[in-house]
Amino acid sequence: MFFRIFLRLCGQVGCWYVKFISINAIDIIKVGDKCMYTEDMLFQIVMKYNYDLYRGPLDISTYMKNHFDQYINDLNKTINSENPFLGESFINKLNEKIPLIEEVCDELIDISQTYRDGYIKAAYEKSYTLFESLSPYYLSRFSWNGRDGDFYRIREGDFRIKEGESSKKKKAELFHIKNGSRHLIGAYRYSVSGFPCLYLSSSRELCWFECGMPKQFSYCQMIIEENGENALRLIDFSNRPIDLLSSTHVWLLNNRDNENEKTKIYDYLLNYIITYPLAAACSIKVSDRGSKFVEEYIIPQIFMQWVRESEKFDGIRYKSSLNSSLVNGMGAVNIALPVKRFRNDGLCENLTSKIAISDIGFMDVNKDFEKYREYLKDIENFKNALWANRSNSEYHGEYELRLIDFCEIVLKTYGVLINGRYDNSELIFSYIDCLFDYAYTIYSSKESIVNYCLKNAYPDEKDRVNPSRIETHIDTFYSLITKVVHKHAVFNLDFVNHGNFEKI
Repeated sequence: MFFRIFLRLCGQVGCWYVKFISINAIDIIKVGDKCMYTEDMLFQIVMKYNYDLYRGPLDISTYMKNHFDQYINDLNKTINSENPFLGESFINKLNEKIPLIEEVCDELIDISQTYRDGYIKAAYEKSYTLFESLSPYYLSRFSWNGRDGDFYRIREGDFRIKEGESSKKKKAELFHIKNGSRHLIGAYRYSVSGFPCLYLSSSRELCWFECGMPKQFSYCQMIIEENGENALRLIDFSNRPIDLLSSTHVWLLNNRDNENEKTKIYDYLLNYIITYPLAAACSIKVSDRGSKFVEEYIIPQIFMQWVRESEKFDGIRYKSSLNSSLVNGMGAVNIALPVKRFRNDGLCENLTSKIAISDIGFMDVNKDFEKYREYLKDIENFKNALWANRSNSEYHGEYELRLIDFCEIVLKTYGVLINGRYDNSELIFSYIDCLFDYAYTIYSSKESIVNYCLKNAYPDEKDRVNPSRIETHIDTFYSLITKVVHKHAVFNLDFVNHGNFEKI
């Protein structure tokens, strides 16, 4: 609710970042004068399972059991509820698949507990049987050229191609870790220690978050070649309810008289519902990323091992599961591509044959923030002018102290950024998001601030309160601050697009 109100407040200010905030689809998607999601219970249930998956103090098996029990209960409620938009035929199909969904949930819980009890071989055997049985239901897609086929890779350090160096050799350093350096490979969500997997993101910003937000890093763009059935086929766990239901709504309205197309749409939505438990089990947010054993990785790691051995699929497409407000609502996706067969040089034969890599760019985050120095000088001058105003004016409003304090905080924060004197990138960038929100709150509360000054001024000061001057101060403050402080500041880093794509 807070974000919906906040978005409405921001509507007149041109806040470009709103596309990264998740909005309740119930508020925005309608059929005629009736809200589709209000009319169909199934849509409401699907919206409820939005991948905000935190296990808290529970072990994974217990958390999944609680979550899946509620999921099954909600689906059963749907069967006996009103769903006029989807209709009886779809609900009958769903009813037929409830036993399968229950079986999937039970198997995932059993696999997790079997692994937890130390029976690793048995856990893998049960998993492979389950994953294979789900093959007809996976939502899959080609990696896609164009808008959804451009991906990015980041590596900490400077790997720019210098004159005289082999471009292909340097670009190989931004590919997956080679077979001969497997001792450098740690355990991640979709890969086990010691075995390479190529992780890519559809935006450099998400890629930076996933890589731990380094201060200095190299980056390149990768384009995945698509040639019919030879393209990389990915199991798609990136669907989120608001996008899925919006698409389903549009598809069905556009094909209301086409029974064949309606059947395909029904199957797509049904497959999403059937495979949700597995997608959820692979998307639980990590409670403690510093742990040597990350229990949230059990199911996704085993699943990726199955994908690696599969002849049907090449990887997984998924949304970020980072437990950070900085990536919440971001539209970008990740893909994980396991190595299936090594070339003699230690790189994957299949992936290198289908992925072209651009020249390498370099970003020094702290140097990039140097571009704000002139604006910071303006903020410093404004702050000093407010101090002078307090010395020379007949009325001294408390609001001036708040603006002065805010300016001082911004100056110190960006001074730390420019000089690189910080250890936790996530903390400082989250702090910048808070600064932006606070600045907007001040700006949108001008009238309240003026009224507060009028109300709380001493009797002999009331006729000296100048509402116009207060509003001018706040307008100037907001204009200066928003030249420096941005919501999702990483989207203002000056990345450069590089060409010269070639396969390595």
